[in-house]
Amino acid sequence: MALRTAISRIARVGALSLGAAALAGSAGAVDLTMWTLVENDNPEFIAEAAEAFKQTHPDVNIIHETFPNEAYKTQIQVALTGSDAPDVFFNWAGEDAARLVRDDLVLDITEYKDVDGGFGEYLGEGWLSSFEYDGRNYGVPAQAVSKYFYYNVPFFEEHGLTPPDTFDGLLTLCQDIRAVDPDIVPWALGNSERWKLNHVITMLNARVLGTEATAEDYALTASDEELFADPGYVEAWQKVVDLQDAGCFQDAPNATSPEASRSMFAAEISPLIYCGSWCANIFNDEGFEDFAMFRMPGIEGGAGDPGAGFMVPSGYQISASTEHPEMAAAWVSFLVSDEMSLRFAEVVGGIPSNPALIDQFKGSENFKWISEDMATATGSVNVLDVLLEASVANAYLDAGVEVLNRTKTPEEAMADIRAVALDAKAALNAN
Repeated sequence: MALRTAISRIARVGALSLGAAALAGSAGAVDLTMWTLVENDNPEFIAEAAEAFKQTHPDVNIIHETFPNEAYKTQIQVALTGSDAPDVFFNWAGEDAARLVRDDLVLDITEYKDVDGGFGEYLGEGWLSSFEYDGRNYGVPAQAVSKYFYYNVPFFEEHGLTPPDTFDGLLTLCQDIRAVDPDIVPWALGNSERWKLNHVITMLNARVLGTEATAEDYALTASDEELFADPGYVEAWQKVVDLQDAGCFQDAPNATSPEASRSMFAAEISPLIYCGSWCANIFNDEGFEDFAMFRMPGIEGGAGDPGAGFMVPSGYQISASTEHPEMAAAWVSFLVSDEMSLRFAEVVGGIPSNPALIDQFKGSENFKWISEDMATATGSVNVLDVLLEASVANAYLDAGVEVLNRTKTPEEAMADIRAVALDAKAALNAN
């Protein structure tokens, strides 16, 4: 869709009630500063969105500044604690956003969610939960990456296999594939860089314990006696052992690179892989397109929401010091509106939080499927290395290697992680 068409359609609808109210209460022009990353054609998208926003908010000027990734992480921290904070800024959900909430540096925007034209009009609960803290909204998710099981459709059809509904069904699936041919590796796992299994244990923790039960541990706010002491953490690691015992993986997953595991799937050596939403294009580029996807299945008896999806979101937050909170909220709501979310997909190529018009996107069917599926998630599960303090995240990465090598039991792995977490908590409290 051409930008002019989008602007024209938005202008016909009229000003958002939220933005109109803010504009009516302002005197003269309103300048909103916005900080984002410079990558992935983001500046082009923001410029187009600002032009479209101005059709219904003629006195609002969006002053957009961009930064490279690493420089941005430092600059935004300095700016928010100083006197020159941007009104609106990009941020990653998880600990990066939660820390700003705890330090009272970002605005609680819950009151703007459900007004006419507010961001709650466009986003599902799974997306909204990614920037929720203590039941309040502190940001608007705009995009995310996710993870799915990709499976070889012809192989499954030929051998009468179906995607599993439960974790036990996943174990049975691996066994059934081995029964077809014991030399077939059902699930190619490339853990040489440690993060591939980390994404698996992220979901297993969520499925076994639930995100509420892990929140205080991940934030290092649980008491010393309770910190990472729930037996569900050991159970989650045991599920990894169960997968290995069911023959799901190759003999040396820790010696296999992520790239090699992806090639095993694309070359139809393995009929199953747990891979990111970005992997669809990789498989297409390697010449394999006959695949479909399903989410990590739920665990029988687990406390977690089986409808929650793996989601590493990013989006926009509003500075607590902004002089224009209503207008800033109108702007970030506009960025995730139907038309702008479609433009985001077209210009930036990211999975948008609002898939209402994704059927008009002239991209791959896989992209559309993922966008629509993520919108139906009933909750979001962010990855451990984003949620955890750095030393604790590293302990989890190391534990995955040890568990796969069978050099540590699930109980020993969690004892190590708990010890590191206690040290990290003590260091944080000392500061």
